[in-house]
Amino acid sequence: MNQSLLTNDIKGVKASPVPGFWITSNKAVTGYLEKNVSRGRVSVIGHSAGKRPVYAYEFGEKETGPQTVSFSSAYAVRKPELFSQQDRKKKPSLLIYSAIHGAEVEGTAALINLIHIIEHGCDLRGKKWPGLSGMAEQYRLVIVPLSQPDGRERYVPDSMVGQSLATFQYYAHGMWKDGTPCLYPSHKETLPLPLERIGHLGAYFNDNGVNCQHDDFFGTVQPETAALIALAHTERPDCILSCHACEADPGFSGPHMTNSAAAEAMTIRIAEAVLAKHLAAHLRPYGKLNLNRHSYFYLQDILSMASGALPLLYEFPHGAVNVPFTHDEIVDLGLILFEELMRFGLKTRFMPRF
Repeated sequence: MNQSLLTNDIKGVKASPVPGFWITSNKAVTGYLEKNVSRGRVSVIGHSAGKRPVYAYEFGEKETGPQTVSFSSAYAVRKPELFSQQDRKKKPSLLIYSAIHGAEVEGTAALINLIHIIEHGCDLRGKKWPGLSGMAEQYRLVIVPLSQPDGRERYVPDSMVGQSLATFQYYAHGMWKDGTPCLYPSHKETLPLPLERIGHLGAYFNDNGVNCQHDDFFGTVQPETAALIALAHTERPDCILSCHACEADPGFSGPHMTNSAAAEAMTIRIAEAVLAKHLAAHLRPYGKLNLNRHSYFYLQDILSMASGALPLLYEFPHGAVNVPFTHDEIVDLGLILFEELMRFGLKTRFMPRF
């Protein structure tokens, strides 16, 4: 990327005007959860490296009891349901989290609208989603709208709708002290980033310079990562959806390295159902399933092994100039995604996945 282009492009960038239904900043998300929740429950599941709270919204009764076996042990005797406690659950359970990369806030906006539907019967635009609202009543839901608040605090634009890729590069991935961009994916070659060499730390990273998606899972784990692992392990949900965003067309990514053949087949079925609904709504998803098995593992694999859940990862569009999407379209993508995922779970209980 041309250095002068990057510098000129970001000069004077401020928080971009966003519609009232686009709630994604730390301050706005906290304020919303404090003032608008009465049916569900809000808790702090941990704090970031920068000591910022990580909030979770819970709806529906938790049905899992005390743990009597590890997932590894239960899997070894071919009875993973002993860990997941599938037989004692009356409702399917779903954990959704967003913004593990602090610049990828599109899922956050959709999740706040989902919470508003549960709490008030309509999204923040006043639009009713009776199917989604009705299905939410049949679930145990746990939602983490902003899982990595440190990076979000550094993400100035609030939205990438209509912005350039150079602006996204600067705020998402950052810049070295010598003025050159800290490029994806080469910045993954060092973890944590050497902060003494960073001129601007991108929102991908927490205040320790760690990309939590690729944390040191078996070493020094970051507090945000630890909070999500503990939540997944305690909840033992049937499915975990991670909301990401990219500068391309929207769609699922995966399946994950640790998935069984059954989980892989289930991922494909879910992706096909969501793709069909997005196409029917003229929301321009990526036109084919991009579900090649990864040769690496990341946070979703760890959360799946901690909980026994089916791991899913969905990439929202940023809406930047190269792949334009409006704020309305991005939120609609998310709400249709959540609706189809819940519909699938009610039909199948996300089984068989082991």
